[in-house]
Amino acid sequence: MIAALAFSQPVAAGDGRLLRTIGFEARSTLPLSAACLVANGVREQLARLLAADIDVELTEPAMPSSDERRVLLDGATIVRVRGRIGDGFVVVRAADARRLVALAFGEPERERPLSVIERATLERIVAGLVPLCNTLSGTLGPVVRETPERAVCDIATYFEVRTTGAIRLAVGFALAADPPETVAGCLGIDDLADVELAGTVEFASGSLAVPAFSRLAPGATIALETPLGAPGTLRFGDVAFAAGTCGVTNGRSAIAFGDGSIGTYDER
Repeated sequence: MIAALAFSQPVAAGDGRLLRTIGFEARSTLPLSAACLVANGVREQLARLLAADIDVELTEPAMPSSDERRVLLDGATIVRVRGRIGDGFVVVRAADARRLVALAFGEPERERPLSVIERATLERIVAGLVPLCNTLSGTLGPVVRETPERAVCDIATYFEVRTTGAIRLAVGFALAADPPETVAGCLGIDDLADVELAGTVEFASGSLAVPAFSRLAPGATIALETPLGAPGTLRFGDVAFAAGTCGVTNGRSAIAFGDGSIGTYDER
């Protein structure tokens, strides 16, 4: 879990302005890439199980409050998937369950409770989605039905995969614990072995006023503030790396450092 800066809903001030107060809200650390893998799996599985062309979209992983979880899970079909990393959940809310079954039988959605056959069909569809929790929870273990009341207490992170087009339904996925925030290790010198840096040697420098700069033309002479015999500076970008004596060796421009090493360079 991470804390993100957010703004509240605008509130009218006495002078007619709309003001938003700032605060921090909890944000899930579940990688969006993992949720995208699940969404792609839902699209493929539903297309295979329902023999229909289906496109999906993804909601951002969130950490709903207890009240929001009660609304989300009320009357939902929920399975808990034990995993190596933690428990995952597949959530199909009541209205979405009816739409899934209606799509499976090629019939319009009905408001009545599901029959025994329709319930078995729904369970088969949900079972086809359970392996997708492998991306979230690691190696999968036992799969059990869960009550909404218990799931409200245990779910921490939640996101939905929603179909687009004429048939709109959603399948929820959740985790019992938000993934720990991972911090990459520091780079070592071996990690930078193949990186090339473009260096420049500055052996004289000066400044030029804008009016004089605008009058520059071929053959103009520019007076430098440092003598040509002064120590040169080896730079990488804007960083002054070392100072040394500029000269020529083996017909190439070179800069020699205090330890006796010599670096050659091309004049530009």
